[in-house]
Amino acid sequence: MHIHETAVIEKGAELGENVKIGPFVHIENGARIGDGSEVLGNAIIRRGTHIGPGCMIYHGAILGGEPQDVKFEGEESYLKIGSNTVIREYVTAHRADGEGESTVIGANCMLMANSHIAHNCNIGDGVTMANLSTLGGFVQVGERAFLGGLAAIHQFVRIGSFAMLGGGSIVLEDVPPYMTAAGGYRPVVVGLNTIGLTRAGFSPEARSLMKKAYRIIFKQGLRTVEAIEKLKNELPETREMKNIVNFLENTDRGISSGR
Repeated sequence: MHIHETAVIEKGAELGENVKIGPFVHIENGARIGDGSEVLGNAIIRRGTHIGPGCMIYHGAILGGEPQDVKFEGEESYLKIGSNTVIREYVTAHRADGEGESTVIGANCMLMANSHIAHNCNIGDGVTMANLSTLGGFVQVGERAFLGGLAAIHQFVRIGSFAMLGGGSIVLEDVPPYMTAAGGYRPVVVGLNTIGLTRAGFSPEARSLMKKAYRIIFKQGLRTVEAIEKLKNELPETREMKNIVNFLENTDRGISSGR
């Protein structure tokens, strides 16, 4: 373990084995840093923040701050970060609102400089958030999704697994799994996240089915309930199709429109 002499480690903070703490870092009572993680200069790790093993926290990040919610009354809540996640310069991520509740960031994520995760968000494994992307409260982001720079996600919106958002997107409705949405304010779904799906190892057959699902949902002028029925009746019940149908059936904010 290496702790710089200028770092402030409060009594009650828990540091794992082989942790490295840089200059002027402040780690509060109740924070936990997993084995092999490193926290660089001027970062602040606040109480209730639990960081998994192998994480890299860059300069000036502030993790576990109180939620920016007028309903918050100081209750005990948490920010939980999975293993091997990289958090770049000046990222902010807040604890949850509600007694015992957690904001969750998965394993193997990349949160680029100045990105922000608000209270009660739930981010899956392998998510990438590019510079200055921002999540409002209670946002859900599925595994391996990619959020372009300056993307802003309204509270309670869901971004499906393996979805991609173009830079500068202002997202007010849910974006289904495997799709790409782009276009600034209220971006539209323009097709599959083909490159991301290929890199993730989805077969040509699976991608072909996803493309058929995209056409049913966004190209035939159907209401969401009608599209769901057509997906169930006309396409095989693969894991990916189940994910898409389940996502559509459980939307509260509605689904982003197609081009």
